[in-house]
Amino acid sequence: MKYEKLPPDVKEVLKKYGEIPSVKEAFKIYEERMPHGYLEKKAENKLKRMGYKIISREEAPEWIKRVGSPDIIAVKNGEYILAEVKPSDQLRRYSEAGVKLILVTNVQKGKAVEVWGLEELET
Repeated sequence: MKYEKLPPDVKEVLKKYGEIPSVKEAFKIYEERMPHGYLEKKAENKLKRMGYKIISREEAPEWIKRVGSPDIIAVKNGEYILAEVKPSDQLRRYSEAGVKLILVTNVQKGKAVEVWGLEELET
């Protein structure tokens, strides 16, 4: 693959970090510093493939507006999904160990939370 064919976000990585010896290395650095907007767009695209409609906060019901401003609000057949996009270099590095990785957070029920990585965003 030639540099000219790289996605715009990857070209930005090349500009920011100087000349990189190979496209493979450029993509590795890009994945390590994947921008929030890129992941958000990938998540929106997956939800659309799943049949969800992405809606704005203004279109959301009051009970959703009361809890805050999630990055993504999606709806399908009356079922709502809220998504918060949080790139984490630390979790990405831990995942390279190839062992089970547990994300601990302060939600009431962890089973109600799905974690989507790059692989899940593509399927």
